[in-house]
Amino acid sequence: MKKPISLILVLLLSLSMVPTVAEDAAIDAVVVGISEYGHAKLDITAADFTAAGFELGDVVTVTCGSYVGDMPVFDGYYTDRGGFMLRVDPHEGDIGLCVNYGNFSELAGVGAGDAVTIAMKEKGGALATQEVNALVYSDDRADFASDIIFANFRPVAEGVLYRSASPIDNKANRAHYADSLIQEAGVQTVMNMANSPEKIEALIAAEDFDSPYYRDLFEAGKVFALEMAIDFTSETFAEGIAQGFSFLAEGETPYLVHCLEGKDRTGFAIMALEALMGWDAGQIVDDYMVTYANYYGIEPGTEKYDMIVEKNILEMLCILADREPGTSLADADLKAAAEAFLLKHGMAEDALERLEAKLSA
Repeated sequence: MKKPISLILVLLLSLSMVPTVAEDAAIDAVVVGISEYGHAKLDITAADFTAAGFELGDVVTVTCGSYVGDMPVFDGYYTDRGGFMLRVDPHEGDIGLCVNYGNFSELAGVGAGDAVTIAMKEKGGALATQEVNALVYSDDRADFASDIIFANFRPVAEGVLYRSASPIDNKANRAHYADSLIQEAGVQTVMNMANSPEKIEALIAAEDFDSPYYRDLFEAGKVFALEMAIDFTSETFAEGIAQGFSFLAEGETPYLVHCLEGKDRTGFAIMALEALMGWDAGQIVDDYMVTYANYYGIEPGTEKYDMIVEKNILEMLCILADREPGTSLADADLKAAAEAFLLKHGMAEDALERLEAKLSA
């Protein structure tokens, strides 16, 4: 029996309303530079990428240098450690080829001027991961309840140790607020994990510079600039921690530790300092997660909270304790582990003793 014409028209209309799936989407690009973290920055923008048929949550096949493989399209670092991704910067709209806690340019052997091809592998193939993470924060002070929350500033030990977003790099509009807060706290010695001395000088010369207290500390030789990449598993990172802590040991308290956001590199360094002060894993996790409450409003008891704890701070603690990721830390002596980690990677025993004495004060 033939179907009524009206029913056929309804079905055709419904099909016409289904979005076109850009399974054949493709775009060519060129590497225009390598970021301080080793990401390959491309000459296309988020608008170019969208116009070519790509969206967050897609899986794409990328050819760049020696790398040929599939990677998800995310606006944050949502892959496991060492995972590749094409990242759409949620603030700038830039496109980069990245490795989570790794260096894409070194792994792929690429530099400025190298060609890149991007082709659709699976439309929406990583959309569930994108949606469950979706960690994008605002750079507008009006969106936050206080300067302290906006600058991700807080004492770890009142009058002795503080952490914050960068008081010198104004990329996220937080530098002036952080600078005012560290001045109020009387910070005397700074471990800067994000910048080189040359980069700090360039930031001081920038038009939007408004961090006079930090400038004074830097010019007085009280800022140790490490310019560390975000790869907690690397020997270079561990050696940088030991060098930074050696500098703190010779300086006056209160100390400040920061990177750009005061989240990842700062998170590892503060975790190690907290371990030296005798904090247990639960206390360290609680402090680490305050950053995610400050930036993203993530609270305990949520799926995102538990996921971040498992993928970030617990993995860091395993690295510190020289254990495989996912291993129980119930029997770990974190203080002894932190001491062994620092001595192994170049910190002198007498410097470690001085640092612990100052932290205990």
